[in-house]
Amino acid sequence: MLHWLPFTIYFLVNCYLLNKGGQRFRSWGQRITITAAFIYLTAILLLCLTPTFLKVSSVHKTLFYFRGVPYNLLPFQGISPEFFLNIIMTLPWGVFLYLFNSRLRWGRLVKYCFLFSLFIEANQFIWDLLIHLGRLADVDDLITNTFGALVGFTIMKLLDNTFFHALIQKLRLNRP
Repeated sequence: MLHWLPFTIYFLVNCYLLNKGGQRFRSWGQRITITAAFIYLTAILLLCLTPTFLKVSSVHKTLFYFRGVPYNLLPFQGISPEFFLNIIMTLPWGVFLYLFNSRLRWGRLVKYCFLFSLFIEANQFIWDLLIHLGRLADVDDLITNTFGALVGFTIMKLLDNTFFHALIQKLRLNRP
């Protein structure tokens, strides 16, 4: 039961943020965005901060250990399906960043994408150290998660210049 503590803590924080966001934004489009972001973040929490005892990676990596907790600091030791799945997993984060603030400058965008990925990886390491979740903090995940979010933001920026513009305007939280 203790293994579900990280998910439970962050899920409750996520619920609190949904409640605050639901009160602030009144239009149907903005409420859809807030609700979808809540569902996405809950899915990320389930995927990344719940116990696992399965080895997903098919690539052998040289790992380092801190008090028995494995982590990888050597990037690109091999490409596995997990590499591409991490990119796909964080595409929606880039979409939400665009819907939250479409005017983000490149430096801030990279910073927010990186910090989201760092949050996931640091929590995997810390919680594995505290209660052994069976997770691996991996520099490859940090890179691919950041890249995936950047791609998601870029896709939204491109779509906003097409016939999807009116729909995107309704979903955005920051309206010009």
